[in-house]
Amino acid sequence: MPEPREAFFDKLYLRATDSAPEETDALDGVTEAPVNRAKDTVDANYFGGDGYKRSKGTLKSFTVPLAGHVFRGSAPQKVLQDAFESDATVFFTVIEDEEAAPGSQGHRYPVKVSSYEEGRSATDVVTFSATLTGQGAPVAV
Repeated sequence: MPEPREAFFDKLYLRATDSAPEETDALDGVTEAPVNRAKDTVDANYFGGDGYKRSKGTLKSFTVPLAGHVFRGSAPQKVLQDAFESDATVFFTVIEDEEAAPGSQGHRYPVKVSSYEEGRSATDVVTFSATLTGQGAPVAV
C-alpha cells in the first residue's frame, strides 16, 4: 500500500545558473516553499453535444511562494534579491530525497522573482517572502 509523502524537503537551493547546485547554494531559513501548479484551459465543446461543457488543457505554469528567515551573508538570499532587481532567470532546486537515484531526487525550476518583501518587527527576527514565477518546464534532478 502506498504511503503518504512527508511534508518536508531535504534541501533547497537557489543558483544563478542551471548547473548542479553546490552546498554554497543551499537556501537556509526557508519555512515555506510550496510549488503551485496551474493549467490554462480552452473550451472543447461541439454543437449537438449533451449540453455540458468540456475543456482541454493547454499551457501549464507554476509559482513558488517562499517564506523564511533572513540570514546575513547568505549568498543564495543575495541571488534572490538580485534576481528581483534585475529580472534575471534563476534556478530553484527542491531536493525531496537525497538518497534517491539521480533523476528522482527532486526538481529544478527555472524562475523569475516576481515579488520580494522583508519584514521587520521589534520582537522577532527579520523575515522574507518572495514569489518565484516559472520560466519553463521543471527538470527532474
